[in-house]
Amino acid sequence: VKQVDANTITLGDDSTIDYGVAVWAAGNGPLPITLQLVEDLGKDQEAEQSVARGRVATDAWLRAIGSHGEVLCFGDCSVNPNGQLPATAQVAAQQGEYLARMMNSQYDLSPADDVGSATTIFPPPTRNTDLPLRLSDQIAGFATQSSEFAKPFQFLNLGILAYTGRGTALAQVSLAPDTPNVQGKGKVGNALWRSVYLSKQVSWRNRLLVLNDWTKRQIFGRDITRL
Repeated sequence: VKQVDANTITLGDDSTIDYGVAVWAAGNGPLPITLQLVEDLGKDQEAEQSVARGRVATDAWLRAIGSHGEVLCFGDCSVNPNGQLPATAQVAAQQGEYLARMMNSQYDLSPADDVGSATTIFPPPTRNTDLPLRLSDQIAGFATQSSEFAKPFQFLNLGILAYTGRGTALAQVSLAPDTPNVQGKGKVGNALWRSVYLSKQVSWRNRLLVLNDWTKRQIFGRDITRL
């Protein structure tokens, strides 16, 4: 698509298509600040762009490649070339929580490279030995036989929810890793969708406000008036 006018769509070969309603569903491109960051990070970042495609390439600890641990990226503006994840809010939320835990534990995100070779892989974040280990870090340390380094980010797929209107929804919820998903549709899917939606609210005040809104809509219908 080359251009969209009030009544016609112009294609790349200059041919036109008349239309009444146009629905744009081609997705969004990267923001200028993301493209600028990719350019500023240099050759190491540029080498990953065949996979990243305008996103910031990161390592397993969400550090931007080429930043030596000084830039952290998460969400759909970033990608780990060795393990791409879907650009969803669920992924971004877990990545944000992961980075918050790592910074609260005062991990050194830019540990010194003793070898000093240009071909050496950048070392993982190292923990502050003055602070106690969290339970999750203790478990990861037991599995890897080392508690010196931060565990890489691991995404836990909690399922998929989609509201389909008129009090119905589709739900596929994972209760634990390597277990069958709980699936529901229609009214059952809607109950699963609402229970997860409520659990994700940041406070009881928000939960009560959402419940109040749902109750009013159930009694009086959806308010479609516009100012």
